[in-house]
Amino acid sequence: MTSAPESADHVSVHLTGCDERAADAVIAALDAAFPAGPSAPVREAAPPGPPKDRGKPVIWCTVVDTRARRAGQEPSPVALGGPVTADLFGAADPVHQVKEELAAAFGVEEHGTVPGEHELEVRLVLKPLSATRE
Repeated sequence: MTSAPESADHVSVHLTGCDERAADAVIAALDAAFPAGPSAPVREAAPPGPPKDRGKPVIWCTVVDTRARRAGQEPSPVALGGPVTADLFGAADPVHQVKEELAAAFGVEEHGTVPGEHELEVRLVLKPLSATRE
């Protein structure tokens, strides 16, 4: 499943394999690294509460505007209950920026990259930093 970002500076982030608390933690880390400005897109997520159909996966989505990047900040510790799969979609440089910021807040394993003509898709598995430092 792909999702076209709103502009070349926007990266679409889809989170799976996690609950609402973990998705909120990842989105909060992205918001800290890429604070929303007046022209930034609204962040979207699935409605709160448990999924109505437990047989179907839940996908938490947000769009990151990389023009608002606060590079070099010390990330706050971020708690994750377990691994979270993050799929990033967008132009190569903005996708790499989002990946760098996620790597500063979480342990990151890359599980595949699909280059396109104008877009890059990257699958990451995010883990708590404490789990990757052992």
